[in-house]
Amino acid sequence: MRTTLTIEDDVAVAIERRRRELNHSLKQEVNDLLRAGLLRADEDTPKSDSGPFRVQPLDVGELLIPIDDVEGALDLAEGPWRR
Repeated sequence: MRTTLTIEDDVAVAIERRRRELNHSLKQEVNDLLRAGLLRADEDTPKSDSGPFRVQPLDVGELLIPIDDVEGALDLAEGPWRR
């Protein structure tokens, strides 16, 4: 497939540097980098067959701050030295 791409300057410099180091053609280097990027993107993409996301409840027990006692909540959160 032939196409025209506009490559940003910093990307073009990096591709050219790699191309020269590896003695690749521009075509080969761009294709290799695109393949590597696509493989990485596939690895990072969550699989839809993993089922729905579920939240696991956490029993916080004594960690809950009482909302009806503001002074007690501040003492619990910041300690009695807050005053």
